[in-house]
Amino acid sequence: MDFYKRIAQNAQRLNKSDNEILSYCVRNNQKISGMKVQEVAQELYTSPASMIRFCKKLGFSGFSEFKAALRLELSGRQDRGEKENESVDFLKDVHKTLQLVQEDTVDRILELIHKSRQVEIYAAGSSRMVASEFVKRLQIIGKPAFCYDDSSLMNISARQVTGEDLVIIISASGETSLMIAAANTAKSRGAAIVSVTNLGSNTLSEMADENVYANSTCFMQSGIQIYSRAQLLLVCEYIFFRYLECYGK
Repeated sequence: MDFYKRIAQNAQRLNKSDNEILSYCVRNNQKISGMKVQEVAQELYTSPASMIRFCKKLGFSGFSEFKAALRLELSGRQDRGEKENESVDFLKDVHKTLQLVQEDTVDRILELIHKSRQVEIYAAGSSRMVASEFVKRLQIIGKPAFCYDDSSLMNISARQVTGEDLVIIISASGETSLMIAAANTAKSRGAAIVSVTNLGSNTLSEMADENVYANSTCFMQSGIQIYSRAQLLLVCEYIFFRYLECYGK
């Protein structure tokens, strides 16, 4: 099975410590190819046993198989002519995001969109643009859809949804408190919840009925964390055009 598809299928089993291990291994794939599990554990201030548990959560027999699969993924990228350097991290994130798309999950989300009375989309910060574009697409084809980027409006929406509605929450971190609160309210009202977040276990993905993941590397500039939202937009665009193919007529 493709390395990133395996990760996507098992992402909900990972805790925050596991996500740190995964992030380190992916970003340092060449380095860890020659390291023992004890050495990687020492680098991450964790135990070899925790490393082994992490690998097994992803469906690998142990660290050796995990490392071999990562090496194979790296080899495949090099065969396609992709270079391993920081300048192409953005393009690598796009490629990884495409690999994370699970067609069976997308099919279920398409059915939820189609059957819903209306679609409510919550987003904040830089993710607002992604939500706004997704809503415009749905509205163009006649699907009732609305976007909320204000905490008060999200809470009003969440208190009014029913079991016939779908709530899609777009958040890179999956840990934005105002959206978690709105999601809790909407879920208590019976609405189906779909989360679109960065890869890994997070509060929103644990709450949601369906999860879609993107891979976005964090860049640091003047001490500020910067995440690209292009990968989240890519996922939403893919869902829309798949919806158009299945239900557009």
